[in-house]
Amino acid sequence: MLIRPRSFARSLACAFALAGVATWTTAVSAKPTWDKPAAGDSRTGRPEIIFTFDDGPHEEYTPIILDELKSRGIKAVFFWVGHRVTGKDSEGKDERIAVVERAIIEGHIVGNHTVNHAHLCQGSKERAAREIDTNARTYGDLTGLPMLFFRAPYGNYCDRLLNMLKERGIDHLHWDIDPHEYRHHNAKKTAKTVIRKLKRLEGRGVILMHDTKMAAARALPIILDWIENENARRERAGELTFRIVSGSELIGEKLNQKVPRFGRDVRDAVGTRLSQAFAHLVPGVPHGTLSRR
Repeated sequence: MLIRPRSFARSLACAFALAGVATWTTAVSAKPTWDKPAAGDSRTGRPEIIFTFDDGPHEEYTPIILDELKSRGIKAVFFWVGHRVTGKDSEGKDERIAVVERAIIEGHIVGNHTVNHAHLCQGSKERAAREIDTNARTYGDLTGLPMLFFRAPYGNYCDRLLNMLKERGIDHLHWDIDPHEYRHHNAKKTAKTVIRKLKRLEGRGVILMHDTKMAAARALPIILDWIENENARRERAGELTFRIVSGSELIGEKLNQKVPRFGRDVRDAVGTRLSQAFAHLVPGVPHGTLSRR
């Protein structure tokens, strides 16, 4: 596949259109990946880490990951697919729905990853729209919260998808560090890959793992132990330490406004059982300031 810069690709697409030739081709509109660093530049000057997990929820592995994150006080972003909490995957559905509720209560962000982990730059636009919108409704109904982040399955990138996300006011969050644990299923190799890349991290790095894989669940504590030990070493040496950025911080940055206002704006969408949890989710909102119904 011949990959061209976006500016050249668009010019070529216009030329095809003038010639009466169909412009929707992968060679014209695709590029290798989304912009990097995936979450922008560091806001503190320190190396900053965002933990993200794809393809869940899983009734066994996601709770292990949530336990580990809770013990360290870390908030992650989970990009989840709809079929795992609907009738298509009926076995374990109730347990997975409970996992969703737990994740929200504990302050994590749930992002949109389509219903069926679908390729969105292939097939009809209508099908792609259904994958995005149905998943948004599914998790919106479960959590009472909007899905403000999206991650395209397989990292698909095309002008059609860009336009669809823009129309819906959704931000795409790609990744910078991918240990491919879904391929080799090896926890030690997963941790080793992530740690090797973190050693070279200077700005921001979004880590991608999959909460449907035991390798991710087992690698996570190894990675977090290394970060804690490395931070202690760097502090003694007077070096910049790692900072872990939560999903709610990213939301505040994306909205380009004060986070407490975001809390007020979405307060009405939060049910009684989630309102107190949302106060924990949004930094800058004191406990008890989000009203209950």
